[in-house]
Amino acid sequence: MQANIALLAKKAIGEALKGNWESAIQFNIQILDKNPNNIDARLRLGRAYLQTKQFTKAKKMFKEVLQLDPINQVAQRNIDLINSKKLDLNNNIVNPSLLIKEPGTTVEISLDLKGRGITGENLVPGEILVLKIKKRSVDIFRTKNKKEVLIGTIETGDVVSRLNKAQELKASTIASVIKGKDKMVEILFKTSIPVFKSEKQDIRPYIKKGSLDEPDAESEELEIGV
Repeated sequence: MQANIALLAKKAIGEALKGNWESAIQFNIQILDKNPNNIDARLRLGRAYLQTKQFTKAKKMFKEVLQLDPINQVAQRNIDLINSKKLDLNNNIVNPSLLIKEPGTTVEISLDLKGRGITGENLVPGEILVLKIKKRSVDIFRTKNKKEVLIGTIETGDVVSRLNKAQELKASTIASVIKGKDKMVEILFKTSIPVFKSEKQDIRPYIKKGSLDEPDAESEELEIGV
């Protein structure tokens, strides 16, 4: 059954990354039919409900996540966003649990926020950022109300050179927010082919660091091409 769940998860993730939210909903529902306690599937389903403006279903799903994992930051943050009624669905959002750390394809960086009036608290975990890769630097933008707003620039030589390499090889690169505070934000870069230094594989979602561990049987060990 675990293999079937892993396959369904891969399909759900692929559909979400392409913005096919209705298909993503169906794949995640299939996972929950097989395993109702699958937290990752519930988080993905909640996000898909948000993107399709099914706010009541989304809130219910995130509350069910908190019943299983009372300190889950993703679920709580999304409930807070729903309650605030300040959701900006123009932003391209992908749940951080979709971005699994894989050898050579992911790297984390800390970015000093330079955008006027922007703090780490303004950025949503999982928010997809826009990259403009230059030879010696990478400008990072967030999309708000269909406009790109510069939030900072990376000048770390190794990361910049490897992102340039990915671009030269025509690999896709996704940058998403892990978490932010004050004028600092942690960003996860994920490429479709290995370009970064390999580290030990970690199948746990970044956002879950410090949260309650799930049984090993619930781990979704799969490779995701984006």
